[in-house]
Amino acid sequence: MSSLASSVSPGILEVSHTNAAPVMVGKNIFEANTHIGLRPSQEDRLVFCPRFFSDDAAFVGVFDGTVGDVASEFISKNITSVLCSHEDMNTSDGLLSLERIDGSNVVDFTTKSRKVFRDTFLRADDLLIKFCEERKNHYASSTGVAAFLKGNLLTVAHIGDSKACIAKVVGGVVQPEWLTQDHKPNMPNELRRIEAAGGSLTYLHGNKPYIRGGDFFRRQAAGEHPKQLNYSRAFGGKDLKNYGLSAEPDIGHFELTSSDKLILLASDGLWDVIDPKRACEIALNARARGLSASAELVRQSIEDMPRVGYHDNCTVIAIFTDF
Repeated sequence: MSSLASSVSPGILEVSHTNAAPVMVGKNIFEANTHIGLRPSQEDRLVFCPRFFSDDAAFVGVFDGTVGDVASEFISKNITSVLCSHEDMNTSDGLLSLERIDGSNVVDFTTKSRKVFRDTFLRADDLLIKFCEERKNHYASSTGVAAFLKGNLLTVAHIGDSKACIAKVVGGVVQPEWLTQDHKPNMPNELRRIEAAGGSLTYLHGNKPYIRGGDFFRRQAAGEHPKQLNYSRAFGGKDLKNYGLSAEPDIGHFELTSSDKLILLASDGLWDVIDPKRACEIALNARARGLSASAELVRQSIEDMPRVGYHDNCTVIAIFTDF
């Protein structure tokens, strides 16, 4: 699957989509690990770009596919090009032009960043929907959590149930904080949108909430196999987009300080098995021992999956910060 053309010359930007050993950029350390885990196929994908045209900017993301890997593969291979081609990224006053972000321009930066990542998610989704229409792939979908780090300002955009957290270390105590909140169909705001569009909520597979299209029973009666999704926002899901499934991302901005030591982005293959405090402690301990924290988290999650009755892929990106 070829990537989209962008305004960036080939070879200038190095983007990885596989395991990445720890690499230091400035004072920060970036690493990534993904594994098929206990599933028969790998539907997780990642984007890893610790040097986004300069040492003080980085872009990373985790994408977890449903109904195959079509959506997660497409988004992981194309979202960086979509981001780079945004009109507020490459201009003389764009996101990358600021050498320093301080009190005088934080608001301007966050406003632009919010627009850039909202547009990027929605444009990438539009391209995926067209790709799926051509191939009659009606339900392929993917969650997504992406982080853009510029200096000490972090922007996180997400849809679905891949998540990000940050670990503060205060007085030697690890204090994790979620940077994202899952988008589930039974959340009041999500359900209102779904029902207004003619979709509905159903509970399946251990009483988990799923979005169901308004054409579900008609298509089922016609011998089709309509799908339902366990999240209410996603890339793709072509035939559920008319029934309330959305690619509108939630976007947060965070000014990092000296107490912020670790950022984790991961698919639910980590978060449904290991709680954030334990995950952050495993990662920080691994880094202190000179090991790959992301690989150690993936290994531990897969080891623990049978104990909690869970079977999935697992993908982790770790960023160790030093400000």
